[in-house]
Amino acid sequence: MSVEREHLAPIAIASADGRLNRAAVGWARRPLFDPRLGPSVSRVHAFDYWCVMNRSSALTVLLADVRFAGVALLSFQDFAARCPVEAVHVRPFGLSSAMSSTPHGEIAARGLGFGLSLRPCGPGGRDLHIEGHARTLLGTRLTVDVVIERPPEHETLNVLVPWDDERFHLTSKQQALPARGEVRVDGRVHRFEQEPERDAAYACLDFGRGRWPSGIDWCWAFGAGRSGGKTLGLNLGSKWTDGAGVTENGLVLDGRVHKIAESVAFTMDTRDHKRPWRIRTATGSRVDLTFTPRCERAVRVPLGIAGLSLHQCVGSFSGTVVDDRGATLPVEDLMGLAESLHARW
Repeated sequence: MSVEREHLAPIAIASADGRLNRAAVGWARRPLFDPRLGPSVSRVHAFDYWCVMNRSSALTVLLADVRFAGVALLSFQDFAARCPVEAVHVRPFGLSSAMSSTPHGEIAARGLGFGLSLRPCGPGGRDLHIEGHARTLLGTRLTVDVVIERPPEHETLNVLVPWDDERFHLTSKQQALPARGEVRVDGRVHRFEQEPERDAAYACLDFGRGRWPSGIDWCWAFGAGRSGGKTLGLNLGSKWTDGAGVTENGLVLDGRVHKIAESVAFTMDTRDHKRPWRIRTATGSRVDLTFTPRCERAVRVPLGIAGLSLHQCVGSFSGTVVDDRGATLPVEDLMGLAESLHARW
């Protein structure tokens, strides 16, 4: 049974030699975990993944460091267009800027024709400013200026997942955060705003720090918007947490996390990921959703015994979810993303 952690001070996920601190396993409503690992520990994966979405477009920002390489990505998808506009910066032996030990820290990446920074802003550094510029391989100019609001009472889903004493991962999933700003693609401006309510923009953070196994599979889905007069965020995952005793599943309802301890099953047509997906708990008692894709991004990187296969779809969720008080919440046309990944390295 997953344990909710309520420490007032950060709790380390690992000992000085990089082994799992079993006392830290569980979840919390705040980022209470200290993710720092020993400097010589192998198979370290650290990343900050942001997605800002409204009903017409999505901005994806990734900063990742696996020690032998660092990667920064700026990607913008106008759903009416055929493919995203994106630029990637790769730096051997990690990013030039250290990854932050908290989801609220500052990170930056700089390269030839590429710049990206995530830095706290607003009252007390509570909010986050994403600023970036890049030129794609086709010469398209991409600039980003977006602020993500972090209301002080907004809860997040923070989970330490143990595979064994040397392989474990901390994730902080932060859903339904209001976002404002703009993305420029050459001379065209795309805005993220909070009005009208039906087209309000929300951000999702996937903050990850840990030591990974040589292969991993996961399914992940998230979404946010207004539903039944409330602000609803979804975070649902499977496969990578199977057998670990914890899940990353939960709802964020008007800023409060409603944890889902049950596992969630993803059912999709693996020959055509643009067909509807089914996402539900075993009995459908907490989650019973249909995800209808609008567009798909497929990435395949075959490297012999290593490689990656990713199917990532943007679309909408419909169905029902149940909060931790037992109230059933209808979900209708809630914008979000669902993905399936298989990787070995």
